Amino acid sequence: MLPISACIITLNEEDNIERCLSSLDFVNEIIVLDSGSKDRTESIAKQKGAKVVLRKFDDYVSQKNHVISLAASPWILTLDADEELSPGLKEEIKNLFKNGEPEEDGFIIPRLTMYMGKWIRHGGWYPNYRARLFLRSKGKFVGGKVHEAVELSGKRKKLKHPVFHYSYENLFDHVSFINRYSELAATEKFGKGKRSGLILALLEAGYKSFWMYFVRLGFLDGRRGLILAIMGFYYNFLKYAKVFEMTLAEKEKKK
Repeated sequence: MLPISACIITLNEEDNIERCLSSLDFVNEIIVLDSGSKDRTESIAKQKGAKVVLRKFDDYVSQKNHVISLAASPWILTLDADEELSPGLKEEIKNLFKNGEPEEDGFIIPRLTMYMGKWIRHGGWYPNYRARLFLRSKGKFVGGKVHEAVELSGKRKKLKHPVFHYSYENLFDHVSFINRYSELAATEKFGKGKRSGLILALLEAGYKSFWMYFVRLGFLDGRRGLILAIMGFYYNFLKYAKVFEMTLAEKEKKK
């Protein structure tokens, strides 16, 4: 086993967690930090040999930093429950430790996402590099309510093979995700002093969909690329429209 602690946070992930954990059969330790699942997430994780710890969810950054703090190994491998290591990535990581620990402090890994039964390679969805494997002393999660990421210090290197990401069960699931995340993003922006009108909401949304579909070649993903560009429009419009709604409520309070 390699001196790596795999760290995962979960909430009701019984449909994903077994696939995720099965790809981690070469690491020294797997820690699952669960925030109160009502399904079989905890039992499946324990069956797969993971150490399960319960903690009430507050935000993604603190939740992910907490699970890292529980690790016993010097190296951290962080995954989401709806992800798994590709076979090529598993071998690539094993080769890094073939002659002892690598000289780098962290590794940036691409992510390939499955959407409506197809791998998406354009529209800004790929390669979507993220720091995933790093020395515990050299990395930590930073960010706000959304878009948390690992901040690395020291020497880093990009790996070739991807993490597989199984994003949304269906369009209903995608729309539900957009509603939740646009709320978090809008609350964060409003809290930082951002104010919005509907014109700004339309401009931001239009730019996002244009960028995804044309600049980042989303049209090469066919009909799914078009759907994703429309979803990109919807997410950004909803985010700024919610800021607009908060702005109106603020003005009413001041009257």
